[in-house]
Amino acid sequence: MPATAPDASPAAGFTLIETLVALVILAASLLACYEFLASALHGATAAERAAVAYDRRQSALALASALNPMEAPEGDLDLSVYRIHWHAERLGAARQSTGFPSGQGRFAIALYRIVLDFPGDPSVPAIAVTKLGYHRERLPDQPAAEEAQ
Repeated sequence: MPATAPDASPAAGFTLIETLVALVILAASLLACYEFLASALHGATAAERAAVAYDRRQSALALASALNPMEAPEGDLDLSVYRIHWHAERLGAARQSTGFPSGQGRFAIALYRIVLDFPGDPSVPAIAVTKLGYHRERLPDQPAAEEAQ
């Protein structure tokens, strides 16, 4: 009895249609993976921009706390990476401070609105604060000659 070749069954390999369907499924899953990575990268970029803006606003507020707007109503602070510009506008008339326990004080005072912005960086909005400005108008009273001895 001669040996016969085994029958070739139709399930022995992949057909062209099965291969194309598998490639379409693979492409769809890779596209979803790409969308996820693009979204994550966009979120990381937005978080970095927000962190830089927060840092710059904190620096501007620290500068505003150290400013005396009556002495320096306008100026720039160069921090090498970025620059802070401020402009102070007086909100009312300057007044004389009061002394303790009564009488006139040594300072002229006025309320100012200070606007701090970042030239060259439009992504960080300007910051406005209200602050008291002061200027010494007279020195403390000298003690009398009898009190000094």
